[in-house]
This record gives sequence, C-alpha cells and structure tokens, in this order.
Amino acid sequence: MNLQILDKWIRGNFLFLCIILACLFAVVKKATIFQIEKPTNTTAPLEDNPLAKDQAFQQYWNTGLSELNTYELTQTMDTSQQKGQIQLVFTMVDFDTKKRMQTTSSDKSASTTVLKQNLIQKIASGVYEYSLTNSTFTPTNYVVFPHALKVDYAKQNTRGQEYSQLNWKGQTFLYEGKSDFQAKAQQDTSVKTAWLEDEIWNRIRLNPQTLPDGEAEMIPSLEYLRSTNQKVEAISCKTTLEEKTDSLSKQVLKNYTIEYPEKHRKVSIVFEAQFPFKILNWEYTTTENGKVTTTVARLVQSKQVTVGRSQK
Repeated sequence: MNLQILDKWIRGNFLFLCIILACLFAVVKKATIFQIEKPTNTTAPLEDNPLAKDQAFQQYWNTGLSELNTYELTQTMDTSQQKGQIQLVFTMVDFDTKKRMQTTSSDKSASTTVLKQNLIQKIASGVYEYSLTNSTFTPTNYVVFPHALKVDYAKQNTRGQEYSQLNWKGQTFLYEGKSDFQAKAQQDTSVKTAWLEDEIWNRIRLNPQTLPDGEAEMIPSLEYLRSTNQKVEAISCKTTLEEKTDSLSKQVLKNYTIEYPEKHRKVSIVFEAQFPFKILNWEYTTTENGKVTTTVARLVQSKQVTVGRSQK
C-alpha cells in the first residue's frame, strides 16, 4: 500500500522533482548565475596599465629578444650535495585569455601582453637524474590582471614523470595534476585565488613594488607541493622586501623573503635594486623530520637572445 502511495506521489510530482534535481546538478557544477564568474576585461584602456608608458620598460622588453639567464644550482641535504644548472628565460609574448595559450593571431580582442618565464632545471647525480620545467605567464597589466594567468610545471626522472597546471579564473585557480605515481596523482580541483610563489619571479621583473609585503596568503610553488605530496592550497606566510648591501661589490640590492611558519620553509630572492631588476640568486630552505634541505641558485651569465615573439 505504501509503495502505491509513493508511486502515485512521484508520478504526480515528477516535473517538480526534475526541476529540483536539475538545480542541484547546476549547483554542484557551479553553473548557476550566482556561481559563473564574469569574464575578465581584456580590452582595458592603456592608461590602466602602469607599464604601457614606461619608456625604460618598453625599450628593454619590447625588442623581440628574450633574456636568457644561467644559474649554478646546489642542493644540500645533511651531508649530501648535488650540483646542477638552471636556465631562466624571460620573454614578452601575447597570451589568449580565453584559450589560455600563447598566440600569434592579429586579433587582439581576447589577448593581453604577458611576461613569460621559462625555467629549466637539471640535476645529474649518478643513477638518479631529473629535469623539471616551469612556465609562468604574468600580464604586464597587473591592474586588470592581478595574478599570473597560467602556471605549468613538469618533472621527469628515471622513474617517471609528473605534470601540474594552474589557470587563473578570477575568484579561483583551476588546478590539474597528473603523475605516473599513484601517491602523486591528484584530482583536478579549484583553489581560492591567492598569491602564487611561482609568480614572484615575474612580479619582481615587472615591478617589485607590487610584491605582497607583510602577512599574506600564498600558494607554495608547484615543485615544492608535488615533491612533498602536499595539497595545493593557499597558506599563511610572512613576506618581507628590504635592502641589502653585497659584501664584496658593495652594491645595494633588494632581498625578498617568504616564510611559511607551518611548513618550516623559507624562500629568499636577491635582485638588483634598479631596473631591469635582474635576479642574482635565490635560496630555498625546508626543514622536514629534522632534516634541513637547502637549494641555492646563483647567476653566472645573463644575455639577450633571439627567441622572441616570432618564434613562439
């Protein structure tokens, strides 16, 4: 009898139930009018871009050339030490904000100019060799686009490979992570928008005065999160921008530090105090299970090369 009543009720309210289920599905997929993020304005007037009329900036970066920097890399854990090399390339490119990729299209309605950072890191240590890459796309118009639009990270070694990507969507970053290892395979997810450690290098080159200073929420580098199998999320950190004097050259430099108290991790980046703000060295220090790991990169050469927009 109860089943007959239930069946009759379902038949009588079938349309109502369909509407409720459709609404629930839309909420889960974040497809309601209250959840869909408005597209970012990509055609803001030039006066909104502080760097558009910066003559020194335009003369240095808009030449069709790329800046190629080579760093000597040293990683130390307890008594073991590994040597390697980092190439850090900065290039000005056009970026399609809808397709989320570099573009050579003459149609600029959906594109913006970004400073692209390509980092290539290699370490060879006996049987265990690895290389990793990181690409970060940061708009020169940081007024309209306050964060990097995209970050790619990949690592390959003798045991396999892994890949991660972050795409800025306004209120959130969309995260995608893939790996050959089950422990490192992470489901695609969204992360609340915050500062990215990976975008700090580009932000220094664009305008170090726009760096977060003081208490901040920041998503640690994808390299760090993937290598330690941690969740991709923003955590509290303390940031500091201060002057320092080189003990040998007596040159006045800038030192930017990021400290994550709960992760026992510190990042320190030293760069020129004057434009073009070249990055001279950086250091990561992480303490885990009582073991201190230190990674140091020191600039050995910087030059401009022909790897510009025409060769994207």
